[in-house]
Amino acid sequence: MPSVELEIPARSVYVGVVRLALASLARGAGLDEEKVDDLKIAVSEACATAVLLNEADEAPGPIGIRWNDNGATVQVEITDRGSRPVDPIDAGDSLSFSSRAMMSEALLRTLVDDYQSTADAEGGTTTLLTINR
Repeated sequence: MPSVELEIPARSVYVGVVRLALASLARGAGLDEEKVDDLKIAVSEACATAVLLNEADEAPGPIGIRWNDNGATVQVEITDRGSRPVDPIDAGDSLSFSSRAMMSEALLRTLVDDYQSTADAEGGTTTLLTINR
């Protein structure tokens, strides 16, 4: 199964749909249950961050999710159109976006084999999650 693409509205109620769809794809690709569980959590976290970015930026665009199974790895790419706010990191303020982003990144790095997040040319963010077989 080379590639599957989904697009959801930038609303938190749709994150569960993505989690269920990708868990089904992961099981169909032969990933063991531990990796499926890790992927579900990672995808939920990355999509929730994308939703928050879009809400904060009042970006009307959807969130894109692309599943790619190349045999050796499974990659999930999450794209959004919300720009990352620049706020100072305040260790005492767990509600700031920067604090939440740091915690999210730390969690994602423990769940997947490779994690990358980059700003794209159109002002959005692309997050790439990779799981090795």
